[in-house]
Amino acid sequence: MAALQAHYDCDPGQDDAIALLYALGSPKIDIRSLSVVGGNVDVRQCAKNALQILELAGRGDIPVYTGAEKPLARPLVSLPEVFGETGMAGGEDLPLPQNAPRNMVPAQDFKTIASAPILVATGPLTNLALQIQNDPAFPQQIEELFIMGGCPFPEPVWQRMGNYKPDGASDYAEYNFACDPEAAKIVFRAGFKKITLVGLNVTRAVLYNSRVEAALRGTKNVAGLRAAAILSTVGEDDVQDYGPLRETPDDPVRALHDVIAMAAVDAPELFEFVTVPLRIVADPLPAPAGQSLIDAENYDHPSVRVAKTIDRNGFLRRLVDNIGGIK
Repeated sequence: MAALQAHYDCDPGQDDAIALLYALGSPKIDIRSLSVVGGNVDVRQCAKNALQILELAGRGDIPVYTGAEKPLARPLVSLPEVFGETGMAGGEDLPLPQNAPRNMVPAQDFKTIASAPILVATGPLTNLALQIQNDPAFPQQIEELFIMGGCPFPEPVWQRMGNYKPDGASDYAEYNFACDPEAAKIVFRAGFKKITLVGLNVTRAVLYNSRVEAALRGTKNVAGLRAAAILSTVGEDDVQDYGPLRETPDDPVRALHDVIAMAAVDAPELFEFVTVPLRIVADPLPAPAGQSLIDAENYDHPSVRVAKTIDRNGFLRRLVDNIGGIK
């Protein structure tokens, strides 16, 4: 089976970096190009981080395009307190990239850039929304759009709790959607042939302890060693008691969200999916901005394939195998 050609829109970011390494090591995914968007850090830093990871993996041939600097209708709120000032804690000592990013004009370039049939988005959806505004037919050229965002399921509550709460955001808002809810709303209502959504309810079911870090170090290749270094700096996700996953009482347990969306492209058999009508809240009332709601009573909202569960152990094996396979 030929690898799926994919364009990756992201905001690297530690978790985007791990997602990119995962994809580059997968025999089932062929990353053709990247675009970056202002999110975890500013867009120029995102571009630098993406180029560094590509060159680390020996894939400096993949072009990186610099996209939107800020959300459609609100200021950008980055997260240096989460990912470090560069967005790449654990990767600050990577060599400066040899290549330079290319500037992207969404109205002119994105349709050509994202000409692969698979589109994966793990940052704010601003780049996609700008292209849709300029070319409403764009979604029809994409066979499937995979998105990391939202927290759509109510149970268990700890998995659904949001990871971002600016003024007006919900306890259940996830950063990518709450950063630019207007863009998310445009994307979900744009008429893509198929959207697969991977939210916090699933990404928080896959947690990384010291055993995972050790397995990545055990690959002994530069990608695995770097992934372990990045993972070791990620702050602990504190929404619940992860006691059973700790190797020792003080063993940190971490979540990295974006790579799970990439796994849905690579290994859909690891997931349980349901198709539901989904609504993204952009206006602050009656529900807080950035919330993703399954609206079972209102079929006017677009149907989305949503990941409900994941085989954690199967995914972790795939993570180590893919990253460990990068030469």
